[in-house]
Amino acid sequence: MQDPIRSGIILIVYLFIIIALYIFISSPFDDMVTSFEDIDSTASDGYIETNTAIARTVFNMIFAGLAIVPIAWFIVEVFKTEPDWRY
Repeated sequence: MQDPIRSGIILIVYLFIIIALYIFISSPFDDMVTSFEDIDSTASDGYIETNTAIARTVFNMIFAGLAIVPIAWFIVEVFKTEPDWRY
């Protein structure tokens, strides 16, 4: 039987955990990536800057995916229909 309230509570708790993890992890990750950019290697400055930008983008996309997948699950869970057996 469908229970949208239970599914909504699960979604809210999960998204709260994901947002809290992003808040706590993003600052140390940004500090680490910034420290890579501060390396004084003139031969590879462009390479390092390109890869740190890609690393930041991938980090943000991972957390966006961690938020989008449960939202899609919630939509499917709320709108799915169960077979009517008509006993």
